[in-house]
Amino acid sequence: MRIKAISDTLFKRQPKLSRDLADSEKVFVKNGSIFDIEFYVDVGDNHWRIELLAPTVGDQKTTSWYVYTPDVELLSSIILKVVSDTLFKSEPKLSTQLNDSQKIFVPNQTEYELASYLPAANNHTKVAIANAFLGPENRNTWYAYNPDVRIQGTRLELKVVSDTLFKTAPVLSSQLPAADKVFAKNGTVFELNSYSDADRNHVKVALEGAFLGPKNLTTWYAYAPDVEISGNTPGNAPKEPQTQPANPSGPGKALRFPGFDGVYYTNNPIIWRTDYGERGNFTWGEATHYGTRIPVSSSVVYRIIRICQALEEIRYRFGGRPMGINSWYRPPAINSAIGGATNSRHLYGDAVDFVVSGYHPYDVYAALNSWWGSKGGLASSSVFTHIDARGYRARWSYGY
Repeated sequence: MRIKAISDTLFKRQPKLSRDLADSEKVFVKNGSIFDIEFYVDVGDNHWRIELLAPTVGDQKTTSWYVYTPDVELLSSIILKVVSDTLFKSEPKLSTQLNDSQKIFVPNQTEYELASYLPAANNHTKVAIANAFLGPENRNTWYAYNPDVRIQGTRLELKVVSDTLFKTAPVLSSQLPAADKVFAKNGTVFELNSYSDADRNHVKVALEGAFLGPKNLTTWYAYAPDVEISGNTPGNAPKEPQTQPANPSGPGKALRFPGFDGVYYTNNPIIWRTDYGERGNFTWGEATHYGTRIPVSSSVVYRIIRICQALEEIRYRFGGRPMGINSWYRPPAINSAIGGATNSRHLYGDAVDFVVSGYHPYDVYAALNSWWGSKGGLASSSVFTHIDARGYRARWSYGY
């Protein structure tokens, strides 16, 4: 992770006005200077606390500094290009519903680097601008109307949402020596190289450009409820049309699953009776691509049932509207062939790409975001919404 000074500024030992600090507590940084940082923490009042990768300023010993955020930019490979005169807005609404302080004009051909971007309601994208703070309040988070912008690139980001410990193993911190754990403060943001699910409600993360602890490690285990992850993993661009019943009448094709004695049929509901007193709406055929993708273990079957319960609630939340399934369980070869992520939750059975009749996928995402919370992943492309039950909060846009 790198930051660049975009005006002459001061790095400070405290997040105060420079006039309130002694000369020994601040150091001049010239416009255009670039620094490698391990992480940053938003401490409020337009200040970040940054941890330099190396002590390259001041006394050449200190790596922890406070910076005034309008004076710096976070360098990023994600590029937003404005393709039509537009307004960036503080809420994803019609511009006529907002006052002047809630919107800012952005001309055609303007480009910004983004720290992140996520789906938002009413065909908008929520963007965190990396290299500019706009408007009278120096905001870097705005909503852009999708037809007016193009976004290229991706970046994985981890945000600590509760004081926690990064650990060298997915165990209780009390089981590890001091050298095998490092404190991470609430609000700290790291760039990720990659991440994957781990045992005991942990996430295994490979930090990008951050070397923590006495062993200078980049790979750690984080307790899942204490972190949030955003950004699409490279190469994750699944494209699969909605499944259609191979035999819409009768029970359909007979199926047998590992660890289960009974016979199941493609046209039978996964859940026979929902919590809302109606027959289940999602079938074994939809989960198994009509019998062509048989789960490899009983654990996959149980995960299919678990995510089906979430789908039934989603259908209820949208007033019983029909829902189409684009993709559910995928064996590894199928997942690779259609462009899924290497460690996709579809491989485990508890992920579904779906559409709700009459709703844009971004509106579905916006409606479900708070409800799904930290139960798992939620994402949207322009043609489907993704949900999974990984057990920690992950959010992204597919970018198409």
